[in-house]
Amino acid sequence: MPVQTAESSGGADPDLRPTIWGLGAQELHDAWWRGRGVQCVHRGSSFERIRGAELYMLLERDQLVAFDLREIAEAMVWAHAEITRIRIIKRSEEAYKEQLVRSADGEVTGLRRSYSHDESTGFSIALTRSADAAKRWAESGSRRSGWLEMRRFGEERIDYDRVYGRFYDNKLEEERAAFVRRLVASWQDPDRVIEGLVSPVDGIFCSKDHQSLPDVCVAPAWIGVESESLDRPVIGPDFIEDGTGTPPEALAGHEPRSIHEIPLPNGRRTRRLLPRGSLYGILKRGFDVTAAAGVLLFLSPVFLVVAIAVAVDDGRPIFFGHTRQKRGGANFKCWKFRTMRRDAESMVASLSQMNKADGPQVFIEDDPRVTRIGRLLRKFQLDELPQFWNVLTGDMSVVGPRPSPDRENQYSPAWREIRLSVRPGITGLWQVERTRRPGEDFQEWIKYDIEYVRSASFGFDLLICLRTARNLLMRGG
Repeated sequence: MPVQTAESSGGADPDLRPTIWGLGAQELHDAWWRGRGVQCVHRGSSFERIRGAELYMLLERDQLVAFDLREIAEAMVWAHAEITRIRIIKRSEEAYKEQLVRSADGEVTGLRRSYSHDESTGFSIALTRSADAAKRWAESGSRRSGWLEMRRFGEERIDYDRVYGRFYDNKLEEERAAFVRRLVASWQDPDRVIEGLVSPVDGIFCSKDHQSLPDVCVAPAWIGVESESLDRPVIGPDFIEDGTGTPPEALAGHEPRSIHEIPLPNGRRTRRLLPRGSLYGILKRGFDVTAAAGVLLFLSPVFLVVAIAVAVDDGRPIFFGHTRQKRGGANFKCWKFRTMRRDAESMVASLSQMNKADGPQVFIEDDPRVTRIGRLLRKFQLDELPQFWNVLTGDMSVVGPRPSPDRENQYSPAWREIRLSVRPGITGLWQVERTRRPGEDFQEWIKYDIEYVRSASFGFDLLICLRTARNLLMRGG
């Protein structure tokens, strides 16, 4: 199915550069998504359903987007929405800094670590599994009429979500070039989707009819047709666009590359975009929802008794919501029954000498901040019962890494990214394996978080739940 571009009608349109293999940034964008089972549908364009497409992405004419669909795929399945409207959030490049902390007289007292992102809000797009909705969007004459049509089509079945990614304006040449460079860096198999490509060197792609490479060419790199800049070094991720001065007739036989109809290869079910092909993801979320709903329903009398006990012992508030980070690094309120005095946070500095943890967390034996009823709740972990509400809402899972705030996650960037790739849990491997040996608690925390993420399975989650239950029974005994 050839892609119709401005270039195919005779020469490259200078307003649409760069072009690679006769394809502009938008055609490359659509091909990249098609290789992932997503058909891009631009408003005001013609629509023809592509075989093998699992989802339709509804975009404005000049929108180019890149994001990891797995971040929202699970939510799409469980919401059962006809249309999911998505706001794309762009994060700045991560900045990790270390800065000495000095006292008023100049003495070094510690080290402050900073690991954070700046965020900006970008395009609003939509995803749907309905070819009918995609067709209506393509036929819309304006943005307003397009969204009105989607509301009429979806009625009450429109969901809203947000995802971290990148967005580019196809009207701006510098943004088109930035998007193509991003594709070069991340797209490992464009030859699977774009017809007529070869890879003479691993990670370097060019047209099979024009395989000349620069003297210095370091992958990943794309080399265009009739390129005029082969005398410059190409250090990937980079590209050399198609030639600009070649007369149209000289390109005879070198039409813009065609986009393959992507067949469903063997084993495609294990590579689906939506998590219905991931048995573990389905079982884990199903178990989370069932367990959370069951606990909240059947233990509601316990909730009432604990709430009264907390109020009688130390007054209000009954619940304490600490800001923690969930999957992807977004903040959420992690709820617990309050077990500490109301001025506990202000006491941390004065009790720092009693802290036996070797990392950012605080562990104090016979902690004076804990109330009388709080000690009992902590012994049997009853203080964590409200976290099942976090599980039900999708912020947490029953099993996963311990939910921690940003200031704790700053201490190890690599570890932070690994542990924030999954939902935090009420219980986890660290909780059942840690020894509390002096000077090793933080190291064990990192070790067991990484081990869990790498070894996660439904059976492993059940084993951790059983071990947690056994530990609670042993404490009671």
